[in-house]
Amino acid sequence: MKTINLLPKIRQRELRYEIILHSLWVIATLSLVSFALVFLVQFATKFYLQFEDNAIKQQVAELQSQVDKQQNTEIKSKIEAVNNLISDYLNLAGSSPQWSKVIKAFAPLPPSGLQISTFTIDPDQKSVDITGLSPTRDLVILLYNNILQDSNDFYDIDYPLENVVNPVNVSFHFTFKIQDKLLQQ
Repeated sequence: MKTINLLPKIRQRELRYEIILHSLWVIATLSLVSFALVFLVQFATKFYLQFEDNAIKQQVAELQSQVDKQQNTEIKSKIEAVNNLISDYLNLAGSSPQWSKVIKAFAPLPPSGLQISTFTIDPDQKSVDITGLSPTRDLVILLYNNILQDSNDFYDIDYPLENVVNPVNVSFHFTFKIQDKLLQQ
């Protein structure tokens, strides 16, 4: 069945406009209500966060007052002991020789094919003792010459004759002194 509107065209238009106006009022009212609701939620959240902020500030103040009390002298003494230990370490590290400089100075000296087994540094004597294996006597002699030529870093090299007795599969050892400039910071 079809509905026929028998009202005049002007009245039909007025009814359409009334329906549109009513829809617009409903939309405006819903928008205003939702805006008010969002505003109230934000306002309530602001008060809640301010309350929590005050509560946290009170807790921090209580913790600070507990830290300042004499009950925590044990913790303070432990912290002081750790700080003293760290300062002692820093003082010791500042006054000890820089062995990495010695290793850097020695590293390019051994020829390829030569194996260094031990590298011992004596801080009291300011000396280095090395032992190792070489496939040939010539490599041992070349190592000796390299250390001898590096007079800026090392001096007084000990050259045992037993290092060159065997022509192949030579077990060798050298002892030499370290220049003071390598041991300074």
